[in-house]
Amino acid sequence: MQAVIVNSIVKILDKVGFILTDIVETKPRCFDIVARKGDVVLLIKVLYNIDSLKPEMAEEMKTIAKLLNASPIVVGERFKFDYLERGVVYNRYGLPVINTATFYDFIVEKTPPMIYSAPGGHYVKLDSEKIREARERIGVSLGDIAKALGVSRRTVKKYEEGIDTSIENALKLEELLGTYIIKAIDLLSFVQDEVRGKKEIKTDLKGKEEEIVEQLRCIGVEVHPLKHAPFDVVSKAEDDSVLTGVKQIKEIEKRARILGKVSTVLSTKAAYIVERSIKKDINSVVFVMKDELSCVSSPKDFISLLNEKKSTENNI
Repeated sequence: MQAVIVNSIVKILDKVGFILTDIVETKPRCFDIVARKGDVVLLIKVLYNIDSLKPEMAEEMKTIAKLLNASPIVVGERFKFDYLERGVVYNRYGLPVINTATFYDFIVEKTPPMIYSAPGGHYVKLDSEKIREARERIGVSLGDIAKALGVSRRTVKKYEEGIDTSIENALKLEELLGTYIIKAIDLLSFVQDEVRGKKEIKTDLKGKEEEIVEQLRCIGVEVHPLKHAPFDVVSKAEDDSVLTGVKQIKEIEKRARILGKVSTVLSTKAAYIVERSIKKDINSVVFVMKDELSCVSSPKDFISLLNEKKSTENNI
């Protein structure tokens, strides 16, 4: 079922002109599809039953999204024994979760979801400024609205301060005020900056791989090791993000090809730091020998090294 959903998501994104790649052949992975259109970058995790999303995967997905200025979204169809509803946003470990139909509405029809699920039922966000303006325009008091809705005056005041409410109360309020006051849910900024990537990610890097990470840090490169991504590290140097591979495995070329596909979609640099010579037939990835890092003394020099090697390889 996951493969079917992935295929549907790819078709939806392709229909409206997203550049994308799926990485479903890699394991483990905290996202399955990376897509970009203009300034919009999506990291999409596809699960038939969203109950299988693990907290460490969610945290890493949020971390990567923050580092790469992307928006993480989980697409699924079921939660335990219930089907996800169209037009409703669910929350799993701080990530927005929607079904395929809602994703289609958002991407193709440009119709954002208006309802979110939370303990106790379904709720909506209110446009507090519109509520206040409409109430003052028609000349009714907080008490009048409270009486009509069957709630306290304090609750109505909270509506004007930005508190959310049930669908039923929101519709009654719209009818009283004669205007739309329900706000769409912005899936692209669902994960707030202040809560993204707070937890340290424990990786399985060791030995030579750990040495490479420490070398980068000594150079002054900001290093963010990862565990469930098709790249091992996001390196931040100067104003550049570099998707970086450091794992010294037998299938480095295969891993580097996937790294290159992702970096092409994201329009970022990609580097793989190796101890042995690698066949350089992956245009989007720069291979750097571990020993070459000893000649680098600053983040600026690191980026210059990548640019020089990239230019040299392109001219061969």
